[in-house]
Amino acid sequence: MSRKPPNQPYYLKYRDLGWLERPLPPAPNFFSEKLIEKICRRVASKKNVDQVALAKDLRAIAEAYWIAAMSSPLGIGDGPKLLGPDERKRTIKSSVLHPAQKLVAALSDENLTLLSEWPDGAVSAPPDRKLLLEELELLVGRVTDLLEAMEGRTRRGSPLSNEFKIDLTEVLTEVFRQYFPDLPARRGGYDRTKTASSEYTQFMEACGREIFGPSFSFSGQVLDAATLPPEE
Repeated sequence: MSRKPPNQPYYLKYRDLGWLERPLPPAPNFFSEKLIEKICRRVASKKNVDQVALAKDLRAIAEAYWIAAMSSPLGIGDGPKLLGPDERKRTIKSSVLHPAQKLVAALSDENLTLLSEWPDGAVSAPPDRKLLLEELELLVGRVTDLLEAMEGRTRRGSPLSNEFKIDLTEVLTEVFRQYFPDLPARRGGYDRTKTASSEYTQFMEACGREIFGPSFSFSGQVLDAATLPPEE
C-alpha cells in the first residue's frame, strides 16, 4: 500500500486497495469543463471561482470515493450490492474465517499424516507449507480485525452506507465552503420539498450524481448530519 504525505487529504487513502488489489470497472471521466461551468452558473456565487482548481479538487474526491464504492458492499452506484452488517459478518465467517482456520489445523504437524503420499508420491510441485501457514495466519488475523471493527460500527448504530455518504458530504461541503465562501453551506428551508432551492443542496446533488449516477442522492438527514453543529 502506498504511503501518503501527512499533509494530503485523508480520503486519498481510499484509492488504495492494498492486499485486496483487483480489477475494477473503467472509471468515468469525472467533472468535465462543461459540467464545472454549469455548476458554477447554478450556484451563482459572487466570487470569481477558480474553475480549474475546483475541477481538480472534485476529480480527486470523485476518484477516491468511486474506488471505495466499487470495492465495498455498500450498494452505492454500480458498486457491489448492499450487505447488512449481520449478513456480511455471517458470510465472512462461513466463507473465509472458518475455512482458513480449518486449513491451518489440517496443515499442522499433528495432522500431516492425513496428507501422506506414501507409497506413490505425487508429480505436481509441492507448496511451501511453512509459508502457506504463515499467510493463512495473516489472513485469519486480518479478517478477525475486520470483524471486530464491524462489530464496533454496529454498536454505534450507523449503517456503513450511511457513514459513507456522510463522509463524502463532509468533504464536498469543505470544497463548497472554499470556493463559494459567500454562500451558506447548509440546507435551506425549501430544500425540504421535492425541488431543492439552496445553492448548497444543488451543488451537492450535482456532485453526487456526477460520481455515482442519476439515481444517487443525499438524504436531508445525511446533509444535516454533515453540516449542522453538534448539540451541546
